[in-house]
Amino acid sequence: MARLSRRSGVEEKGQRAVRSSDVYLPKEGMEVSYCKRCGLVYRQKRWIMDPAETERVKADPSSGKIVCPACQRMRDEVPGGFFTLMGDYLRLHEVEILELIKNTESKSRKKNPLGRIMEIRQDGGVLTILTTEDKLAQKLGRDVYKAHSGQLNYRWNHTENYVRVDWKRD
Repeated sequence: MARLSRRSGVEEKGQRAVRSSDVYLPKEGMEVSYCKRCGLVYRQKRWIMDPAETERVKADPSSGKIVCPACQRMRDEVPGGFFTLMGDYLRLHEVEILELIKNTESKSRKKNPLGRIMEIRQDGGVLTILTTEDKLAQKLGRDVYKAHSGQLNYRWNHTENYVRVDWKRD
């Protein structure tokens, strides 16, 4: 019996379709490597943060030296997420909110070491946090919203692969 669906996972001439146009994703065919800037290890299509593993990989002459996607984004100054906080409430609870943000980032890095805070900017009553990954900006927004309520908005830009998260409480 013939298939009714014309969908296929393979393009012309048997080549697989590219899933994402994100230039910061690892390329195909990378073996065991480590980031020469931060020491993250890339093994079996995963980035891990383990100092002992980093030393073992550095000692192995067959391992490659690369720059991880997070370090590339930081070097190129191209954030994956923008988290903006504003309002009168922010001025009164700024230290508390910044501690929550730093704790959320450190917990998140255990799960995904590529998710980092690139920069924290203060401009008047507006606090802007730049992150290397869009998921981290979303998580920061959710956690601040859960702890302090307010208004939370997400805006995705799918063509340039980033998200803007805005939080406000007066």
